[in-house]
Amino acid sequence: MAHSVSVSCPSCGVAIEETTAHTRSMACPHCSNWVYVGSNGWEVAGLFEHAIDAPSMLQLGRRGELSDRRFVVAGRVRLSYDEGFWDEWWLEFEDGHHQWLEEDDGVYRLHKNVDADPKVESINGATVGGMVTVDAESWLVTERVDAQVAGVQGSLPVAIVPGESLVCVDVMGKGIKMSIESGDNDIQVSRSWVIRGAEIGWQ
Repeated sequence: MAHSVSVSCPSCGVAIEETTAHTRSMACPHCSNWVYVGSNGWEVAGLFEHAIDAPSMLQLGRRGELSDRRFVVAGRVRLSYDEGFWDEWWLEFEDGHHQWLEEDDGVYRLHKNVDADPKVESINGATVGGMVTVDAESWLVTERVDAQVAGVQGSLPVAIVPGESLVCVDVMGKGIKMSIESGDNDIQVSRSWVIRGAEIGWQ
């Protein structure tokens, strides 16, 4: 797992020991406030009713194995949109790598973040069939979903808070497909592939 660091909760002041260098938002285990990295360092988002109630084989803190790599489920985001919701689980692998596992109606898609520089204004104004700019190149928009953060759990590598709006865009270019999620404080770019639930072994 990633090397642990200590963060002081900006709400109650108690040290949060079980965090890693990539953590950018989390629930304080002492006061239960959701805290995140904002423009002034760690900030308090407040207490929230988490809209996370659907059954899943994935659970916060559960340990498993995927492709001979052991991991722990470290965090979860529920995203809602007009037609329903989906969950994104943050997996921390023992080999030091970390990935998102998207769960939507029994379909699992493993995401690997890529180092890219999308133009935020281009992503926020994206329309299906239009073009967006990533790394100074144009990409075709194949899907756009306007979502809202309905719930959060654990620790996450993005500065995100419940109620925040996200623009989720799928793009294609040069035979490559990518997913982009743009929020108030963070923007992420990833490539993904579908996996079967049976590929995940549980401890």
